[in-house]
Amino acid sequence: MVRLGLTALLFAGLSTAVQDTEQGTAVTHVPGAYIFEFEENHDTAKFYRTADDKYTTRVKFDYDLFKGVSIQFDDVSTAEDMAAKMAALPAVRNMRPVKVYSIPKPRIEWTATPGMKAPLKKRDLNDTADTFSPHVQVQVDKLREKGITGHGIKVAVVDTGIDYKHPALGGCFGPDCLVSFGTDLVGDKYDGFNAVYPDDDPMDCQGHGSHVAGIVAAQENEYGFTGAAPGVTLGAYRVFGCSGEAGNDVLIAAFNQAYQDGADIITASIGGPSGWSEEPWAVAVSRIVEKGVPCTVSASNSGDVGMFYASTAANGNKVMAIASYDNSDYVPLLNISHYTVDNSSKKIDFGSTAGSPAAWGNVTLPLWAPNLDPTTPNGGCDAYPADTPDLSKYIVLVRRGSCTFVQKAQSAAKHGAKYFLVYNNAASGASAIDVSTVEGIVAAGMVPAKTGTKWVELLKAGSTVTLEMSDGSDGKVILEESKNNVTGGAVSTYSSWGPTGCPTTKLLDLVVGHPDFTPELACDKSSSKRHSYKKLCHIPLAGVRQYLGHEQGFQPIIESQAQGTLSPT
Repeated sequence: MVRLGLTALLFAGLSTAVQDTEQGTAVTHVPGAYIFEFEENHDTAKFYRTADDKYTTRVKFDYDLFKGVSIQFDDVSTAEDMAAKMAALPAVRNMRPVKVYSIPKPRIEWTATPGMKAPLKKRDLNDTADTFSPHVQVQVDKLREKGITGHGIKVAVVDTGIDYKHPALGGCFGPDCLVSFGTDLVGDKYDGFNAVYPDDDPMDCQGHGSHVAGIVAAQENEYGFTGAAPGVTLGAYRVFGCSGEAGNDVLIAAFNQAYQDGADIITASIGGPSGWSEEPWAVAVSRIVEKGVPCTVSASNSGDVGMFYASTAANGNKVMAIASYDNSDYVPLLNISHYTVDNSSKKIDFGSTAGSPAAWGNVTLPLWAPNLDPTTPNGGCDAYPADTPDLSKYIVLVRRGSCTFVQKAQSAAKHGAKYFLVYNNAASGASAIDVSTVEGIVAAGMVPAKTGTKWVELLKAGSTVTLEMSDGSDGKVILEESKNNVTGGAVSTYSSWGPTGCPTTKLLDLVVGHPDFTPELACDKSSSKRHSYKKLCHIPLAGVRQYLGHEQGFQPIIESQAQGTLSPT
């Protein structure tokens, strides 16, 4: 039974396949732990007698689509033989080892100070036109034009939980809240290898699940963004503790619990390398899809490995494996500083990203550049001329390119430089740089290409450019948007290729990666205080699977309910 129509197609694409650094490379087995799936209506008494009380139960599976147990044998040295013996019993349908998957590590390009306030320019929330580039790329904007926001759809997020207290995520948990259902299957102290201590509160203490929830359903807020489907209700199924990993036994339980709780769509951005659809978690998810509930799982970010490096459970039959295409826009979030020209009283705002070190507080100094040609790629790489002034009285500006940031900083430091800025050589905003190993440099950072180029032109014309720098502690930031004319619309280089080990399974995934504001749970590095803030992340948003052979998946939905709506633009 297919529960959803056009909205299912939309949210099937909301894989929340966050850019997970080397997702799945930390996958390992739990020594002496195994998953046993039972046959229907079989007496399991002999199974437990055979185990002879020399085990502890990890997870019990008492679901419509999966019945069984995962157990941890007391004696790891004999566990494999004992598991094989028990697998031969009539009541046992399948036996597999317990694997654990590391929490995804988003590839985040920090372009602002963590925890700071962000008084951005607001969009008009009364404007019904959706011009957000990732939404346009996957045609969410066309659904918004028709008033489709996912109202009435229940989306389950299997992850680290959700910070439901975040205002952009509803501020509450339970009936009539945005996060209206779900559970904590593991407890705070679970690390993938130890026992679970489930409870009813799926509060996030790592942040990844909140990030995912924001992609899907962030509500209107003062910053003028929403998730792709702000009309849905969310379910939070927590499978990670506050540190460590998650077992495939817990993931099986989470997907099945979400299915039985009536989720219309289930999504997870978790996985590890496996070319085979027989993995127990992949099998469990495939069964749910067969019952008409779309499940989306990230395809992983192992594109550098090449083909046949599929991820589980994205490799499951008819499971939507979501990869990534690059967004058409760069949207860096930058600290606001000011500059003046020729000692004018007029202060002009500009955006910068603090690097490491970052002692920019109360720094007001004139600019000096070793090269006044913004097209020279190796500016600042070579030794400075003999008549170079004492650079401790300046902020040194160099162009990005040709050699390392450290090498450029070393060249400046030889002449006394303490403050070091790089201007980008591409339209991708300004990223954080690290020159902390360079003796003498106390603050470093980057500015966008257009800003640095303008300054160089002013210096070349003989003007004095004085910068009044901010370290971000004042909470003032600026959003600078520019077109990605280099990789926009192309497959992300990190995205896994597929296919699986079975020649009949899917090969291609189509998604869009994008910088996006999403609610994120963070930890203040200077204390144990937890707080929520907005941050700019590059994350895959949505995808539509194209299948090979007879694996049509959601093709009937595409054909019958998205006539023309999802045609390429």
